Amino acid sequence: MKLTTGKKANINYLAKIVRIEHFKPHTDPEVTRLKCCVIDGFNIICGIDSEPGLYVYFPTACCLNPDFLKYANLYRHKELNADPEQSGMFEDNGRVKAIRLRGELSEGFILPAVTLENYILSVTNVNLTCEEGTEFDIVEHDGKTFWINKKYIPKGYTKYSQIERMGKSAKQPKGLDKIIENQFRFHYDTTLIKKCPHVINPGAIISITEKVHGTSGISAYVLCKQPLNWKQKIAKWLTGEEFNKYDYLYSSRTVVKNKYYNKKASDGFYGVDVWKYADDIIRPYLQKGMTVYYEIVGFLPNGGYIQKDYDYGCVPPKEGEKYELGKHFDIYVYRVTMTNVDGKVHEFSAKEVQQWCTFVGLQSVKEWYYGFAKDLYPDLNFDEHWNENFLQKLANDKEFYMECYSPTCSNKVPHEGIVIKMENMKSEAFKLKCFKFLDKEGKALDAGEVNIEDNA
Repeated sequence: MKLTTGKKANINYLAKIVRIEHFKPHTDPEVTRLKCCVIDGFNIICGIDSEPGLYVYFPTACCLNPDFLKYANLYRHKELNADPEQSGMFEDNGRVKAIRLRGELSEGFILPAVTLENYILSVTNVNLTCEEGTEFDIVEHDGKTFWINKKYIPKGYTKYSQIERMGKSAKQPKGLDKIIENQFRFHYDTTLIKKCPHVINPGAIISITEKVHGTSGISAYVLCKQPLNWKQKIAKWLTGEEFNKYDYLYSSRTVVKNKYYNKKASDGFYGVDVWKYADDIIRPYLQKGMTVYYEIVGFLPNGGYIQKDYDYGCVPPKEGEKYELGKHFDIYVYRVTMTNVDGKVHEFSAKEVQQWCTFVGLQSVKEWYYGFAKDLYPDLNFDEHWNENFLQKLANDKEFYMECYSPTCSNKVPHEGIVIKMENMKSEAFKLKCFKFLDKEGKALDAGEVNIEDNA
């Protein structure tokens, strides 16, 4: 039996076993019943009685298994707990919130690891010892699994079946077998930089770009399997030769939209295939092997927001009006790759993405800084917690509109944050979100508002 990660796990929503040695007082001296600790760069508010030891850390925006919440008496509504005389801080949806208490930010939730160990014992009748550093979302026991935590998705988001998702369901939809996996790739989950602040060193060359709040799209011109005639079938049987050809694919963040390749594909949550409009614009510029990743912002063809209140300088189309790029919606390219016939991938650097966009007449995401990390804040001492101090400055830097209104939107809405891209062979990218955005997002989740990106 062990704590582990499921196949669909997202690194940003994994729980972690941590050892906490030091706590610090709440910044408000009048608050005497609370104190704080820092885990992976995240500040956590906890009870004054918390002692050094082994804990389970749950990140913001994940939700906990309702049986675990009941066992640990963590529900705010007492009648939901195993002991109806006790109450906790969790609402009925079990979501971990980003909150501010008396001026102090809290991004996550902790509880003693022994509580989790006792819960697992009650379920499996087997002892499990939590090991420091373990990241997980499920428990694996006797060939079966059960979940402890996962990304919170309101019930309304599940309108469309996961069967649309390539490679994510047990039975692949008919048609997706024509897609060659090492030719077409969805975008990876961008890691929160607070989870790994030490990946950036002072000598690293970094790019800092605006993180826009829209819906992800992918356009590709890659090798795909094709229907074979009888001669080709015989040749394949005799020689093993594959009869593939380059074809165009487009998708949302996780769903292939071409009906030929994915017969279960729908137009999307709002009944509008906004990804097709974007693909029509990008497709003419694709070379063989190229995949372009981008964010679509503004308004949908039916006049609704792509993301509520985030207009990015666009206006909704009037009835009967042609849906136009630059007026009703915009496309921001953030990643470009080239894949050869063997499935090997060349990752464009941040500068190469910009240059390609300029050459073909598309927009790349807005770049606000490019250079050595050490030059961004030259006053920081390399020998005194440089990484932590660098991240602290970055999280509050008004030059990057952190904790400010979005610089691109006409509406006064919180800026989502920034993306930090490492200029290395992997072109690794990390995100840093504003607390004001997380707070707005959390309130939307509480209200059950549907988000086009999370639904996808």
